[in-house]
Amino acid sequence: MFERFTKEARDVVVDAQEQARSLRHAEIGPEHLLLAVAHRDRAPGAATLARLGITPQACRAALTAPAAPFGEGDAEALRAFGIDLDAVRGRAEDAFGRGALDAAPPPAPETRRLFGRDRKRHLPFTRRARKALERSLREALERRDDRIGVEHVLLGVLDTEDRATAGLFRRLGTDTAAVRADVVADLGRAAA
Repeated sequence: MFERFTKEARDVVVDAQEQARSLRHAEIGPEHLLLAVAHRDRAPGAATLARLGITPQACRAALTAPAAPFGEGDAEALRAFGIDLDAVRGRAEDAFGRGALDAAPPPAPETRRLFGRDRKRHLPFTRRARKALERSLREALERRDDRIGVEHVLLGVLDTEDRATAGLFRRLGTDTAAVRADVVADLGRAAA
């Protein structure tokens, strides 16, 4: 399938690995593909992201934002099941230390010695990222394009069924369906 990718789309896939590595993530997900696309603000589709304010900086901030703590509504719902969040946190911190329930930093990507040089370990693609890349092929075929470009990778990422990607776009102030509609409209205007 990768032989059908344009050079720029291949660069997006390679850059997605570097983006995941720079965020200290152990795998490449659709969010890393999105971040890599956003870095190519003049590429078809990516220009739409830039126009919508979905910049590399905004993507990175949305990806690194701390998870929202449980709100009072969440605490009330759990209390209905006999779970007291404050008590759980207190017990965990008594046993494991302050901040025990806070997110641990992801492990640093491993390096290994190869032929006298440090070589970075290849990060695997998540199932969601593989599906996004498969959708990019379908997007190209549906548009009757013979090559998979950056715009197709972006359309592949914009899966309205992927809750994690939908959450990322909510943090960016929009949703996947709206971005997809704008990308398709911009591509249509460019083709006309």
